Amino acid sequence: MQKNRKSLGYLSNMLSIFLTFVMVILILYLLYFLYNNLPRSPENLDVKIGGQENFSQIITETHQFHPNMKFNHNDISYMISSDCDLTKKQRMHEAFNILSQTVNSISFHEASSISEPIDIEVSCSGSNKLAPSTGSKKDFFVAGEGGATEIVESGKYNIITNGTVLLFKYPKNSLECSYPNIELHELIHVFGFDHSQDKNSLMNPYISSCDQKLDISIINELKRLYSVENLPDLAFENIKAVKKGRYLDFNLTIKNIGLTDTGNVTLSVFDDNELVETSDVGDIKYGAGVIIKIENFKLIHLNPKQITFKIDNANNIKELDKSNNIAQVNFNN
Repeated sequence: MQKNRKSLGYLSNMLSIFLTFVMVILILYLLYFLYNNLPRSPENLDVKIGGQENFSQIITETHQFHPNMKFNHNDISYMISSDCDLTKKQRMHEAFNILSQTVNSISFHEASSISEPIDIEVSCSGSNKLAPSTGSKKDFFVAGEGGATEIVESGKYNIITNGTVLLFKYPKNSLECSYPNIELHELIHVFGFDHSQDKNSLMNPYISSCDQKLDISIINELKRLYSVENLPDLAFENIKAVKKGRYLDFNLTIKNIGLTDTGNVTLSVFDDNELVETSDVGDIKYGAGVIIKIENFKLIHLNPKQITFKIDNANNIKELDKSNNIAQVNFNN
């Protein structure tokens, strides 16, 4: 009987030791869990955005009303109004042909109906228009007006979505050239180019000679602008991030600074090159952006060496530049 009591006492002591051990382990695990998962004091992070140095404003000899003005497609539609007589229509057609032959990357086609998207609208006026007085004894007249009427600023480009050309009636005894100088002059305005002070330039505001020619610098700039492939370009803007232990609050903007709309955009977050999560952002039109605000985003590690934000990690979207799809935070742990 006494032996059984000793055995029960021994087992009771062992059970007590075991339970104490388990309790200690559980307390230690709980403390470790709390250490890793409880929010800490907020730490503002310095986020470095990639690719910002890759695009700088190109300085050219020509002056556009806005930098890098262009249509976001190379085959440009037009429609000539019925109020233009046959001569003006023929001269306008010739102006389109001359420009497309001079800049091979640009082509034009006449819209078959008003239901088709029209890039350039050409109309004519039966009256003539005198230019504002310049103090000169010689009177000048306005032979036409032209320009981009709708522009979307995307970030890298000022995208022309619509342009107009208005041709006026020639006054009697005015200089008329067989070459469509006025029509081409106004067409170049649609492409965003300003007047030139060079008297030999077709873009001089005054028609003083039929020998005025289109500037080589304008031709070269058009070739440069329309050699660029018309693609979207996604980039990070205005990233703010705060780390609170293992939790991350961030507020960022993804903008399409390119030339065309995107398909579905995704945002991925990496913790030391380990993917934490990928989220769908949706389509982003050129010139538009999406603001994303996330709070208490849980990281994998308490003290990562690097946190990375990446747009289109799967490379599903062809872009002008991929280097600006990455933003990183580096820690000196």
